Amino acid sequence: MQLSDDFPMMLEREAGMPDNCPQVAVAFGLYPMLDRKKTETEGREVYKDVEFVKIAVPGDRNSLFFQPAENTHRKRFPRAYEAYKQRETVPVNGTPIENWPPVSRSVALNLRTAHIHTVEDLSEVHDGHIDKICSNGRELREKAKAWLANAKNGAAAVQLAAEKQALQDQLAAMQAQIVALSGVQSGEGADDAAVAARKPRKAS
Repeated sequence: MQLSDDFPMMLEREAGMPDNCPQVAVAFGLYPMLDRKKTETEGREVYKDVEFVKIAVPGDRNSLFFQPAENTHRKRFPRAYEAYKQRETVPVNGTPIENWPPVSRSVALNLRTAHIHTVEDLSEVHDGHIDKICSNGRELREKAKAWLANAKNGAAAVQLAAEKQALQDQLAAMQAQIVALSGVQSGEGADDAAVAARKPRKAS
């Protein structure tokens, strides 16, 4: 797992532990996780920032603990959590710029220095600032707009296809029921005819 660069660690002794208990390295930060619901809706990868905690024992290579933070972690390491809150950044909402295929890692880092953290941010850059971010800023902005539009259209097409398939399945099920009911009725009619044929006829 590649850890976020926004996790500067500090030494802290767990709250309530005696002074002779060794300190551990602790850090809290935001880590991007895939938002599966929005990803399905938008037809592209959409991430959300989740608060994580990182804990490690100095000198122990196998002691790394990294998972979404819970209230128990915040209470165990209040100093580290307070340090994180003081440097807290704005969460990512959208597709991180470093995950966008048209740009290289270096270009993504340059865009981030201009406070462009997502493809959505890039698509909304004002004309008065677009030429300042890089030499081909306008071209990148148009690519971002086109990429987002195509992703949205793709999501709509997938949804329409799914709805069409569901309708076809429903019609097929109804037709199967109709055929089954017709067969039952035909069978009942044949049985009635057979019973009538076996009855003795009255003399005329």
